[in-house]
Amino acid sequence: AIQPWLQRPLQQIILQTDIPAAEKVALQAQLNGHLSDSFFGADLQELRQEVESHPWVSDAKVSRVWPNRLMVEASQEIFMARWQGGGFINHEGELVLVAPSQVVGFERLPILAGPAGSAWAMSQLFRQVSWMVGRDNLTIDQLSMARRGAVEVRLGNSIVLVLGRDQVLSRLQRLMKVYHSHFVTKANTIKRIDGRYAHGVSVAWKEAG
Repeated sequence: AIQPWLQRPLQQIILQTDIPAAEKVALQAQLNGHLSDSFFGADLQELRQEVESHPWVSDAKVSRVWPNRLMVEASQEIFMARWQGGGFINHEGELVLVAPSQVVGFERLPILAGPAGSAWAMSQLFRQVSWMVGRDNLTIDQLSMARRGAVEVRLGNSIVLVLGRDQVLSRLQRLMKVYHSHFVTKANTIKRIDGRYAHGVSVAWKEAG
């Protein structure tokens, strides 16, 4: 006698998320398409995958709420950088195509630029470079890789670091040692530091005045 009651359609699918309001409304409408499912007949794994396919959602959890509801908890994507070709890089290094106008404070995010298909690799390089320059309380405004692999970094203080194609991290490590010992107090007069030399660096100074 109880089985037909358990096969009744769901009464509600509750969505808890911090994604932008318009996206939440659209996602809720999409979820409501599953209200015809029954309490035990609903495929929670399929629902979770459907929610996680939304560009604003990083991960989701779906659970049953007795007697006739489902609870969907969806975490919002956290963006670490802008991708110069369009979109944003999330904390897992994935390229997510969402409108900049929907990302609060997007203009303060650093810019990553590289060849097509290099978003993940650039995100990993960004993490390493950020840590290395961060030891001198420096931040990255832009990290760029040319088509042939040459890397440049524009710091938050406007200095450009030229690192070339090979041994990028070891060159940066050597460059930062020189910066720390010789250039910290002169940073506001420096335009560019070229670290592509085997035993040192070259410095381009800002024009006076």
